[in-house]
Amino acid sequence: MKTRYVVSCRRPAFLCDRLLAKGVLLDAIDREGEKLCFSVSFRQSAAVEEVLSEYGFDYTKKGYLGARAFLRALLSRPFLIISFVLTLALVILSQSFVYGYTIKGNRLVNTASVEAVLRENGATGLVYKRKLDTAAIKKAVIAIEGVSFAGVKTEGNRLLVDIKEELPREEPDEERFEPITSLHSAVVTRIVAESGTPVVHSGDRVQAGDLLISPTYTFTEGEAPSPARGEVWGVVTYQKEVLLPLYTVETVRTGEVFKAKTLSLFGKEIGKSALPPFDRYDLAERVLYSGCGVTVTEKTYMKKASVTLCHDLDAEAPAVLKRGLEELLLDVPFLSRERGKTLVTQKKLDNVLYIVIYYSVEQRIDPLFTAR
Repeated sequence: MKTRYVVSCRRPAFLCDRLLAKGVLLDAIDREGEKLCFSVSFRQSAAVEEVLSEYGFDYTKKGYLGARAFLRALLSRPFLIISFVLTLALVILSQSFVYGYTIKGNRLVNTASVEAVLRENGATGLVYKRKLDTAAIKKAVIAIEGVSFAGVKTEGNRLLVDIKEELPREEPDEERFEPITSLHSAVVTRIVAESGTPVVHSGDRVQAGDLLISPTYTFTEGEAPSPARGEVWGVVTYQKEVLLPLYTVETVRTGEVFKAKTLSLFGKEIGKSALPPFDRYDLAERVLYSGCGVTVTEKTYMKKASVTLCHDLDAEAPAVLKRGLEELLLDVPFLSRERGKTLVTQKKLDNVLYIVIYYSVEQRIDPLFTAR
């Protein structure tokens, strides 16, 4: 730790010579006009001040360097202390929340299915860690088709879902002499025929029911029966239509409230209950007193009425589109390879916005795949 001096001095060489003669080690020497600035060890500050007083030099201590200087500067600026404390509190507080999630290990299991489980268990957005039921989330994730095991834990400010998928089932041992046909309308991307004769190639467009692998073997002399076995992959496009009308009639609360109290003795209501003056309402009950077999309950009737709402189609379309895509992804088989190809078309007709979502994935289209 060092002390900084600013000395009014016309003969800096003389002063430095006197200080060195006293064994004082000077550091960070600088000139500011007729002033000499230097720093010395805090232990040698007494010797410096003795020389300065002896020869009548005017001086000031401009500050301290090292830990004491930092401490004094910090104490002289309470705003810095408050900022530091608040920052530290925010850092500690932020460690108590989860504001993101990571899903890994799922090659075939649909990510949208796992995200739906997280939403149902309140694990999306900013969530307090103590409110996260990781055991319930883990149980729900394992219940998804194709998941054999799942690990759910928090790492920092993120929720980590580690999925272990089920092993693919083995092919049936019995020989099948039935043709393999397509389950979906698709564009063939890959065909692997273990036996039989493939009749389509990569890039061919097929419809549901079209022949993919024939249960025959072709050679020079003709054909012979052969079990049809193999895998056929194709790009399947799923479609969902979402409607957003310009006007909708919805039932909402009007703000009118009617309250009534009831008295019950050992579970049996005494007297007649007050009838609410509303035809449609929401009911909320609150127990005001309960003891010795007596219960006093307050019933709150909130009036509801039908109102016509006008929607801003352009402003509400993104949210409707997002919900529609989430619902569409739940219909996609879990053993599909997500390509993320999404196409959206919109059309306004008769005060209604028609949104059609097309989502393309690569999946197996042969029926033996679903039979497993």
